[in-house]
Amino acid sequence: MKLPSLLRPLESAVLAGLFALAFRFPGALGGWLEPVVALAFPLLLMEGAFRGRKALWLWLSLFGGLILLFLWVPAMLASKGGLPGPMALLGLGLLSGWEASGLLLVVLGARWMHRRAGALGAAFGAALAILVWEAWGFHVYTWNWGAAFGSLPWTARSAAFLGAPGLSALAWGTGAWAAAGLAEGAPLRRILAGPGFMAGLLLLLGGAWFLLPREAGRQLDVAMIQPNFPAGQRWPGMEAEMWRRSDALLKAQGWPRAGRTTLLLWPESSVLGRDDRQPDPRLSAEAASRGVAWLFGTEGGSFNLVRGETAGRPSFIFAKTEPMPFGERTPGPEAFRRWMDRQMGFVSQEAGELAEGCAFAVPTAAGEVRVHPLICSEALMPERARRGLALGQANLLSNHTNDGWFDRSIATDLHAAQIRLRAPELGVPLLRATLTGKSGVFREDGRFQLWGEPLSEGAHAMDLQWRPIRTPARSAWLLPLLMATLLAGCLLLTWKPFPRKP
Repeated sequence: MKLPSLLRPLESAVLAGLFALAFRFPGALGGWLEPVVALAFPLLLMEGAFRGRKALWLWLSLFGGLILLFLWVPAMLASKGGLPGPMALLGLGLLSGWEASGLLLVVLGARWMHRRAGALGAAFGAALAILVWEAWGFHVYTWNWGAAFGSLPWTARSAAFLGAPGLSALAWGTGAWAAAGLAEGAPLRRILAGPGFMAGLLLLLGGAWFLLPREAGRQLDVAMIQPNFPAGQRWPGMEAEMWRRSDALLKAQGWPRAGRTTLLLWPESSVLGRDDRQPDPRLSAEAASRGVAWLFGTEGGSFNLVRGETAGRPSFIFAKTEPMPFGERTPGPEAFRRWMDRQMGFVSQEAGELAEGCAFAVPTAAGEVRVHPLICSEALMPERARRGLALGQANLLSNHTNDGWFDRSIATDLHAAQIRLRAPELGVPLLRATLTGKSGVFREDGRFQLWGEPLSEGAHAMDLQWRPIRTPARSAWLLPLLMATLLAGCLLLTWKPFPRKP
């Protein structure tokens, strides 16, 4: 057996390790690790593909990286889902294998384009393929490659123009460009042309962010309660306990204060065991008696809800619109879903509607603040967040998360990493209220703060001041335009005119 063949497993293992490093939020080396590795991994993977490495080894590199990324899944399935250990491990294997197969198609598409149209063709092909896969591939846990660029404020601000999908395309397209140069033995300047272009573009867009139009300034006093309740547990005193903690925080801060509105946020699953879809004057009175606007996670039948109360306004009730497949809802047509639920003894979560006015209106001295809530995994989806902000005419985002399912694993940080670009994409802050940690705030300029550790209690307060920014990523046309541009480039690069007749 030749030595290169013996090294294939080691190569795959090294690539798998790089894959995981791209998402080890909050990252190392001052935030540089994630974006550097997010470029290096596709570059090295596709360099091997362009040199003729077999698809099996490419798939194993991706599969190994996903295993490292989702190592927390078996323990969660066993402890929270009641699955036997072997079935939980099988779940991890199926999840990682499926996702790896989708990414393998991206690599093979780039290799086909490289053979047809050289380095530039590989770049366009990889960028288009990753966009298509992230937009329409089936994902159990929705995630986005471009999220790695949220670790630095100046790279995060580029999401205002490209969105997280555009940053994914930029990383994979640049990686393919440089990989083709390496595989072809091109001069160093040609190999570095792609990364140089990428760095220059990110610098340009990061600077152009300061020129984007701003709206009038807004301000809120924000209070968050992180109770560390056990995930999914229902008991009668949940609301009373949350109020006890909230009252202590408000008293310590001296809130509400004159001329300022206080927004009190409770996480997903902070109040369980009752149907909060119905009118209840008592809930409005609780908020009014404390002089706060109150937005909290609760439930109603098979709906996962947030409910908002503020004095003199109707109650705001909003249901999660995108239940997670398998974890919250059996995927597939309704008839199949109902049949599967009966077989498994499982009740699928009902999906709410994303409609006009889906924002909690908070009156302030400077005008109305409209908060659009994203319930847990909804914040992972750039398009879902964009549509919700637009339909709600919102100028602030909140994320209500029950991360108690994750125990002390990296999943809490992984979730935070994957949602952080929603703020610079849409030009408004994102307030993250978690059940067990880490709560925090992601700012529209790419900065962020997170408090506490997994499975910890907390009571957090902040003086939030911001000016909403009108970003290009708010446009519904951004993703179609990126796809159309890349598709046109692929067609032009692969088009061969018919030979002329003599």
